[in-house]
Amino acid sequence: MFDVEFYTGVGTTLDMPVMLAPVPNAIDFTDKKVLIADDVADTGKTLKLVHDFCVEHVAEVRSAVVYEKSHSLVKCDYVWKRTDEWINFPWSVLPPVHRSGDAAKANKEAV
Repeated sequence: MFDVEFYTGVGTTLDMPVMLAPVPNAIDFTDKKVLIADDVADTGKTLKLVHDFCVEHVAEVRSAVVYEKSHSLVKCDYVWKRTDEWINFPWSVLPPVHRSGDAAKANKEAV
């Protein structure tokens, strides 16, 4: 699993996506078929970073996303929906659930 940080807020990003530690050792993927899954291919920079990391070390790389934007650098192999709208995912705008049964309360940035 890769953990990549890029978005810092609604429509704001770091200059480039950054892989967070621990970064997997490429040797662990030798001759494997890899599916890169993400929630959205917005700019495509995050997917491209992970794809470029894997492509020279694996037998096959494919990508799957829930949403793909028309301006994405990466055209994914599997896409549920295409849109150019901003998407607020629950894991981005709702706080973590701490106890079973507690209702999650919307973040002020939620739409």
